[in-house]
Amino acid sequence: MPHNIFTDNPDFYPTPQEVIDQMLLEVDVRDKVVLEPSAGKGDIVTSLIEAGAKEVLACENDPNLLWTLQMSQPADRFRLLKEDFLRVTREDVAHVDAIVANPPFSHAAEHIAHMWEIAPDGCTIVALCNEDSLEGNCSEKWEKVRELLRDHGRKLTLHDAFASAERRTDVVVAMLTLRKGAAAADPFEGYFFSKEEDEAFGGSTAGLMPYNAVRDIVQRYVTACRLFNEVNRLSHEINALAQYNEPAQDGQRMGYAPYLPIVFGARRTDDRYHTAEISFDTYRKELQKYYWGVIFHKLNLEKYSTSKLREQISRFVEQQQDMPFTMRNIYAVLDIVIQTNGQRMQEALVEAFEKICSYSAENSTAGEKWKTNADYMVNRRFIVPDIAAGEEYGYRNENVKISYYGHHMLDDVVKALCFVTGTRWEDTPSLDVFHKTRHEWGQWYDWGFFRIKFFRKGTAHCEFLDEETWYRFNAEVARIKGWQLPKNTGKSRKNAA
Repeated sequence: MPHNIFTDNPDFYPTPQEVIDQMLLEVDVRDKVVLEPSAGKGDIVTSLIEAGAKEVLACENDPNLLWTLQMSQPADRFRLLKEDFLRVTREDVAHVDAIVANPPFSHAAEHIAHMWEIAPDGCTIVALCNEDSLEGNCSEKWEKVRELLRDHGRKLTLHDAFASAERRTDVVVAMLTLRKGAAAADPFEGYFFSKEEDEAFGGSTAGLMPYNAVRDIVQRYVTACRLFNEVNRLSHEINALAQYNEPAQDGQRMGYAPYLPIVFGARRTDDRYHTAEISFDTYRKELQKYYWGVIFHKLNLEKYSTSKLREQISRFVEQQQDMPFTMRNIYAVLDIVIQTNGQRMQEALVEAFEKICSYSAENSTAGEKWKTNADYMVNRRFIVPDIAAGEEYGYRNENVKISYYGHHMLDDVVKALCFVTGTRWEDTPSLDVFHKTRHEWGQWYDWGFFRIKFFRKGTAHCEFLDEETWYRFNAEVARIKGWQLPKNTGKSRKNAA
């Protein structure tokens, strides 16, 4: 049977041009990098490019829509980021300036919450949703969206928005505009980087990583980039030569020529469709990100690598297009990483504290979420949502499975607590590694500073193993915030335990 993109995809409602125009009044996309998380056949993507966006990153998991999307967009200003938006991480979009989205309404709350979770500081989000769901759905996911709207944005009701659309519906649509706070001071900003060729004086270690190891990485990078250009040129020549185009006859149009069955060219390893051409600039930036991961692994610097640092380095690579990937510059970046580690771990503690308190009124002694006008503590036992995946793509996980992105916050807490308590981080596996040893749902297990159990609905129940570490966590956050915790905490400790 022929494929029908409307009947086969009940969530596919192409965005009318009038609605897109209304959305673009909320954010200036000229010369900006913009993410479209549910691109469909590309209506919003096309409008973003026409409005002057420097680059549009997109996600789309319907294979038929994806083919149409990729065929209709210019390769130099459009890139498929991932098919499944919910697998996009903060590092993937650290350089994005705005997110413009018409998410599937049946999963809009989950998508909007994820947009906020991964959006970098300074990012503007414009997203559509069903107003009835926004106002009347009592689920935790929609409550999270309402909290975001109250604290960070505004809503505009679009009556009859899809009444004359390509696919009509009388659903009342709400347009949400959320603005994340301006970026904090970037540790890499203003740092001097050499633009000169590094000289090969062997033997030194620079106190961080053996010279020869860095030299090998740089040589691989430089050689790969040079060969990419050579191979890319030859690929274009081969494809142009192999493609047969029937000559025009007597002023007639050129005859029909089928697509080549095999073409040469670079592709992404996670791209099943292999249709988007990879530019040299994209290849260079992605290779740099890959080698930063190699460097951190070889240096055993994962204990410094919080999600915030990964986001900063990803944004740094995207924005420093003229900064060569040289040995001297690598050492300079590593020097910054080491120097700013204390500040970064403090940020990780405070961010974790605030997130834990925001998840549930029962997670802190404040007794309510988002409380900011009094001294309070995280309870010794607390609940964190969206950590586990009881079911994925219709498959029921019999043992505990950690969600793709849900574990980063707890991993960052462990790294920060290791820093605060002087504990070896290497002795505590990340949650992503921890779950690979079979664990049962609903059972307590010791992990790092916590005992933890997971439930199929996605939540994790956590409890500090040690009372002093629990109090140290709260005391350190209180010191950073300028709070004065009560010295007699016996009542709070008894209730928390």
